[in-house]
Amino acid sequence: MIKKYPSISVVIPAHNEEKNLRILFGSLKNQKYPKSKIEYILIDDGSIDKTSELGRKFGAKVYKVNTKDIELNKGIGLRKSRNDYVYFLDADMEICDDRFWEKLIIPFLDNSNIIGSFTKEFSFKGSNRKVNSLLRFISYDPLQRDPLYKFISVSLEKTFVSKINDYYLCEFTPSRIPTVGRIMYKKSKLMKTEIAVMDQFIDMESVEIMARRFNGLFAYVPDAKIRHYHIDTLFKMVKKRLRNLERDYLPNLEHKYFIWFNPKKRGDVLKIIFWVIYANLFLPELVRGIIRSIIHMDIAFMWHPIVSITTTDAIIYGFLRQPKGRKLAVNLINGLFNKN
Repeated sequence: MIKKYPSISVVIPAHNEEKNLRILFGSLKNQKYPKSKIEYILIDDGSIDKTSELGRKFGAKVYKVNTKDIELNKGIGLRKSRNDYVYFLDADMEICDDRFWEKLIIPFLDNSNIIGSFTKEFSFKGSNRKVNSLLRFISYDPLQRDPLYKFISVSLEKTFVSKINDYYLCEFTPSRIPTVGRIMYKKSKLMKTEIAVMDQFIDMESVEIMARRFNGLFAYVPDAKIRHYHIDTLFKMVKKRLRNLERDYLPNLEHKYFIWFNPKKRGDVLKIIFWVIYANLFLPELVRGIIRSIIHMDIAFMWHPIVSITTTDAIIYGFLRQPKGRKLAVNLINGLFNKN
């Protein structure tokens, strides 16, 4: 039981999200956390529907911008926030736990060394919305990683240090950071890092910066239930992967904090080459999908070969159509044969 509730700022970037916001705001109304301790900040990026109207009706502070840049809008929201803790929600999310904020706050109150608190991206229980097979497929992973992301990133379980009551204490280091982006932070700690002077708030970059700057201790609270409906078609999945590649990874490659793999390490390069060959063989992932479908009794796992080959080849295409991407690809190949 919390004796003194800390204040929380919740930043929601949105563009024409009237339909999704009705669901999100409806779920937020059920929170038992003291309403006086939460401020909701809606960053409306050029919407022409009722996005701003719904935000004001809900009681959020609404700021209209025209950036077409979700990371920049998160940065605007961070600078507008006034409370002790800050959390970012996407408009296409739904809170499924009336003690959601309380559960994410408790680890901070237990241990002042904890940097951030987070939960899994999708809870299957209690959903009133239909969840199609593709969304189910990626949501079996707590971080909604597709097969490619699972292959090149560290699993959440490998960072567990101990279990404390209803959450796991995790240790993130530069070489062992899972793809966790949605994290509650103590704002005062965020402002002690490079993040304070950055225009954009990029999820994985922020995790890396915070892990390097502080002790790397995070809390994973699986019982804090949330649902993220961001991928329901293969087209959307590919679009998101290409967007991340072309708007974040390649433009910022020289000064990125978080990288999926180290292009200077031969082992990492060989790992990527292996995956490209493996995914395009199709059959191994098909067999894997059949086995997992039988184990879990869910046909959703038959997406394995389709998602693997499509996302892999889309990212290769994304690299090769960009001059910086082509240069990096050439350097990677040359590095394999460079004995030095």
